[in-house]
Amino acid sequence: MKDLGRAFAFPFKDPDWVAKTLLGALFTALSFLLIGIPFVAGYFVQVTQRVMRREEPPMPTWSGLGEKFWLGLRFCVVYGLYLAPVLLLLIPLLVLAAAAEISGDSDVLALMTVIYSFGYTLAVIPYSLALTLATPIILYRFADRGRISDALDVRTVIREFRHNWQNALVVALISLGLQSFASVGAIVLLVGMLFTIWYAYLVSAFLAGVLYRERPEEHSLS
Repeated sequence: MKDLGRAFAFPFKDPDWVAKTLLGALFTALSFLLIGIPFVAGYFVQVTQRVMRREEPPMPTWSGLGEKFWLGLRFCVVYGLYLAPVLLLLIPLLVLAAAAEISGDSDVLALMTVIYSFGYTLAVIPYSLALTLATPIILYRFADRGRISDALDVRTVIREFRHNWQNALVVALISLGLQSFASVGAIVLLVGMLFTIWYAYLVSAFLAGVLYRERPEEHSLS
């Protein structure tokens, strides 16, 4: 797979990388208050778009915040819909746990909670793994035309993964590793966490664009 090495270095090759990174860290900080999430998501979608189209430099400027906001908001809707099954299955677990806490006859409810928790885990773990593998494809399908329906076309996402699964697996594992490292660093070190989180997702966005370019032509479904 081409450009894997460049994915890690490209943020520092941009002539304006310092200013872009500082603003990226600022919006990442605002994401903890939910305010910055659409802006950051929109920026990452634009990175993927620029890599897909071979535009230089891959990092866009921070102008056009309105466009970034709406682009990112639509992608948040996409990802939220993919997460909906996990969240919906969590509701009965929360209800059972709350009922067991306040009920006088809590033993039966506690047992039901344990059983449901086990079933929930069995269902969520494989779904989460599948979503992790599919996320780069979901991202580039949305970035291609900015359409929610393209990203939610599950059959096509699965089809593209099947036809390019080796590269998709590499991209997903690298992205997962970087994001996990950034999360651990944020918890353990508390030093530069905004920049590590920003960098991890920036590289992931770049790799999604590379994955788009590496699709077998006969199976491309843009």
